[in-house]
Amino acid sequence: MTKNEVFTKIKSVYGRLESFMKKILYTDYYLILVCALVFLGWFYKNAPLGFGSAVVLFCIALLFADDIMPLTVNIFSAVLLIYSQDFSDYVYLWPLVIPLVGCFVFFLIKNGRHKFHFGKMFFPLMAVAYVMIIGGIGYAAKDDFIKSLPDILMIGISVPIVYILYNHYLKRDGNRDISTYFAKTMMYIGIVIALEVIVSMVRSNLSIAEWAFHTKYIDGSNRNDVATYLIITAAMTIYLATRYRQSWIFLAISLFQYFGLLLTFSRGAILFGAISGLLALVFSIIKAPNKKLHLLFVALTAVGVLIIYLILRKDVNAMIDTLLGRGMDSSERIKLYEEAWALFKEHPIFGVGKGYVGANIEPNAMGVYWFHSTIMQVLACMGVVGLVAYIYYYWVRLKILFAHINNSFNLFILAVWVGFEGYSLINPNTFMAYPFMMLIIVTTLLLERVQKDFD
Repeated sequence: MTKNEVFTKIKSVYGRLESFMKKILYTDYYLILVCALVFLGWFYKNAPLGFGSAVVLFCIALLFADDIMPLTVNIFSAVLLIYSQDFSDYVYLWPLVIPLVGCFVFFLIKNGRHKFHFGKMFFPLMAVAYVMIIGGIGYAAKDDFIKSLPDILMIGISVPIVYILYNHYLKRDGNRDISTYFAKTMMYIGIVIALEVIVSMVRSNLSIAEWAFHTKYIDGSNRNDVATYLIITAAMTIYLATRYRQSWIFLAISLFQYFGLLLTFSRGAILFGAISGLLALVFSIIKAPNKKLHLLFVALTAVGVLIIYLILRKDVNAMIDTLLGRGMDSSERIKLYEEAWALFKEHPIFGVGKGYVGANIEPNAMGVYWFHSTIMQVLACMGVVGLVAYIYYYWVRLKILFAHINNSFNLFILAVWVGFEGYSLINPNTFMAYPFMMLIIVTTLLLERVQKDFD
């Protein structure tokens, strides 16, 4: 056979395989497979199993997908593989990066041959990146800036890159229900998160009170981070109740995730998760294709919850008592807010920079000093220029959201954002690039594309 014949043969085989794999990648089977292997890798604390299988599936998706949506489950479930804070438990797997990068480059070249657009959120994201860089001018020392640079790059560079990739590689095909596919992705990720919370609690051999008061981490993840993720996934699961007649299935799955949220004992997340969940439930009733049937399912689900409560009354009451016992003490946060306000008054224009470290709380692993509030973090670290940039950023995001607010997907993203941004008033979620801000900016990009309900 000549070289041309060999090339033609390979191209033909690849074409048939690509056609088959593209169908698989858009099914629940693929989403379940990825999430199941992620959970097994975490459950057995087996990094080669978890990360190895994750990379294999990611490479397969990169080789055969014709747009970026099927990669979403790979990208945003990877964080669930982490079962240890010790980097040495994973670093030896670095050779897996080589095929992953190669397949990623192949994906970029194969699917990038169309007109490039920055998207509506590009310049707001650039404004945020810029104020992070110049924050602290006139106050922050060179060493402080260098120390904060990795965190600045994560928010200021990686989040815009994710937005650009999704904007360019999300296929412009009006026949694809990308909102439903995204919601399913979030649902399966949420199931894994809730399972990991439950397994972690069982493995801890702690009583409910001990778990609530003394467990800082849930197998490598901060309880507040886990709870934040569940706020997002549970509300998106309720959205699926408006897409299918069997809405009770998705109501039950969302309740399972909210149960996982309760077990985190993250007080602020539970509060704002409840607000987000109630909004999502109301929106599901408004947008249900069969309102009477949906209301029946809501009622039956409520009865089911009541029955479960009666069966497990002692355990549930103990959990509620423990949660109430923790209270909503915010004395530490008030000290941080007072500190942030004092810094803003002293340095109102550019703030003190992201490299600032105070005395009221321990910096995180990257050395970042959290003021535990979006507003206070911006005022203290970036001053008035930061506030202006963030107002611009939120203004554009909200314009995109409310441009088609009658659309079902927009309503449920509103519920997600109310929970996420509300909790961010007392927790630094908006400054965590991965997975949260990347995920929020992806939802914003989807809002740009999903402009009407599917029939």
